[in-house]
Amino acid sequence: MSDDETRAVHEKLVEVLAATSTMAVATSSADVWNAGAYYAELDPFTLTLVLESRGTTLRNLSENPTAAVVIAPNGPFQPFLQARAQATVRDAAGKEETIAALLRKEPLVKQLIEGGPVEAVELRVARWRVTDISAGWLPGKELTADASPSSS
Repeated sequence: MSDDETRAVHEKLVEVLAATSTMAVATSSADVWNAGAYYAELDPFTLTLVLESRGTTLRNLSENPTAAVVIAPNGPFQPFLQARAQATVRDAAGKEETIAALLRKEPLVKQLIEGGPVEAVELRVARWRVTDISAGWLPGKELTADASPSSS
């Protein structure tokens, strides 16, 4: 991709991340599981979320830390994101950072946090696929963290 196209894809990535607070997360281990989750972006390639401490998603990520992520704010004919991410459970300080970031982005998440024991998880994305059908990005344009204008 040219520098201009890379910048355009990065801008679309940031725009879509900011447009919604929910994503679908698919995990697999003994189970294959798909869950919805609130998220906040620490940067365009690092997302954070909370999961139920005793839930299937967290159990699967503990056994297999690879997850598939889809962020589609308005369905498939609007810009959407897909990625493969590596999950890490955050420590106590990271959990506080996650909760603060989530509450800033989506105050409704407070009910989930207060509703039961949760763990904070960080998802590191090495490569996003950014799809925007109206811009002719089908298949989507891929953007890696090291090629992103913000990493320069």
